[in-house]
Amino acid sequence: MKKSKAITLVLITGTLFLGCEEKARNQYGSWDDCVKDYKDSKGCQEEKKKDSSGTYRTYYYGPWYHFSSSSNTSLNPSAKSGRAIGISRGGWGSTGAHASS
Repeated sequence: MKKSKAITLVLITGTLFLGCEEKARNQYGSWDDCVKDYKDSKGCQEEKKKDSSGTYRTYYYGPWYHFSSSSNTSLNPSAKSGRAIGISRGGWGSTGAHASS
């Protein structure tokens, strides 16, 4: 019986991690650039963050998408336009913001 319980636990745990795919959202330097990419201001969000010098900066973010879909231009329009100044990552194994190339 121990073997069947262990297999069940592995299957349940594995299934939970499938829903924890890393997410990303594009970071913009201006509200206008975000709105141009998403064609609607509802998809954009303003956020103020303090940098290492203590100065507050305003960033603009598009909606979240799965990082594995980053080449899909309907989910990530900046893949085509190049307007984003970075990518903010979240979700399981999140490593914070990363600059895009």
